[in-house]
Amino acid sequence: MKIGDLVMKALGSASRNDAGLGLVIEVAFRAGEHTPSGYKVQWSNDYGTFWASASEGMLERVSENR
Repeated sequence: MKIGDLVMKALGSASRNDAGLGLVIEVAFRAGEHTPSGYKVQWSNDYGTFWASASEGMLERVSENR
């Protein structure tokens, strides 16, 4: 995933319906690594802006930014 991608919480997540859709606004990397460690997502429905771990499979991409 990258900045601008439209996402939602993974199927089976307890807060999937509450969060609605989200927009990836930042991507974090660990020092010396080239794979993302997390994504900062701004959620719809006044749910808020939170970090999601890349390794836990918490997000599903709905639409890709080109």
